Amino acid sequence: MSRDSIISLGLLTWFALLAVAEVASAQPGRTQSNGRDARLFTNFGLTAVNLILSGLVPLASVTAATVSEQLGIGLAQRLSLPWLTILALTLGTQSFATYWLHRLMHKKMLLWRVHRVHHADSEVDVSTSLRNHPLELMLTLPISALVIIVIGSPISAVVVSQAFLLAATIWQHADIALPRRFDTLLALFFVTPKLHRLHHSPVRLVHDSNFGELFTIWDRLFGTFKDIEGRSCVGLIDQLARPDHLLEQLWSPVQPTAVEHKLDVI
Repeated sequence: MSRDSIISLGLLTWFALLAVAEVASAQPGRTQSNGRDARLFTNFGLTAVNLILSGLVPLASVTAATVSEQLGIGLAQRLSLPWLTILALTLGTQSFATYWLHRLMHKKMLLWRVHRVHHADSEVDVSTSLRNHPLELMLTLPISALVIIVIGSPISAVVVSQAFLLAATIWQHADIALPRRFDTLLALFFVTPKLHRLHHSPVRLVHDSNFGELFTIWDRLFGTFKDIEGRSCVGLIDQLARPDHLLEQLWSPVQPTAVEHKLDVI
């Protein structure tokens, strides 16, 4: 079995285990939308579209790694760094770049029209981690390729770091509750489902926080970390596109923005 097949199987298993954990934990206060089947159809429909385009991801990664190697311009190429060091640098730099791109998606209205498809989900669970507009892939690929070139990451380090980030994305969307003390301890370093759920709040003052994809350090350093006790509501308000309608969500980025950014209070 190839390396890529093993990683893909591992991520699929991780997704399934967290989905089972969600059902088993049955969070108190969990509400299900009336159109749950439509919601899942929308989430997995967006996933299917992105999977069709997913061939662009390894293509961009391989191209960036090849360019860096051939030109000898990457940090790892110049310093002959050990593989684990390269992996750590790739993972840290990718998470840093993703943090700032995520913040930009919330700040710039045209980018928000693309990213709000993810936030429009009426619930947050593991399926939400797969709910992204295809145009968002076009935004993340150039940033990822630039990081690979700057670090000079070999394709093996790129594949492993991307798998870590995807596993973290699935994890932080899981609708599960950790023991409070353990959650607090883990949140010192990593994004937990509780922290990321706040990011999906319909209240702008709350969802413009916790932008980190894996580590909490960037939010803590740049003043966007937020931790509020209790189970927050999720979704967006006053949307023109129905959140559980696949075609409307695909069309959503070209629609005028409604009032989803109005400043409410909890």
